[in-house]
Amino acid sequence: MKKVVLLLMVMFAVVTLSAQQGQRATPEERAKRQTEALVEKLGLTKEQKEKVYDIYLKSAQSMPQRGENVDREKMREQFQKTQKERDEAIKALLTEEQQKKYDELQKEMQEQMKNRRR
Repeated sequence: MKKVVLLLMVMFAVVTLSAQQGQRATPEERAKRQTEALVEKLGLTKEQKEKVYDIYLKSAQSMPQRGENVDREKMREQFQKTQKERDEAIKALLTEEQQKKYDELQKEMQEQMKNRRR
């Protein structure tokens, strides 16, 4: 259930940002934006920032791009797998305190998604 909620949150965030920008962001733009958010909220070091950017970029590049004809169920499964791998890789880079903040951020995002669906 958590994975589904998190999946919906990320998909909603991407769609919202795409609509605001008038076009879909490139994988590099998404990775940069997501990395900067964690730098601000978790106080990442320069080394952590570089590694987190690489993780987000790899994750974004592994997802189907606009216009690709992909089965919706397969895309959801791929997204969940990629998301889990990405989160595990990011958490491995964080200090214990940063991991707690990261977990809190994820919980807040889940709550926001629940409230938006109502």
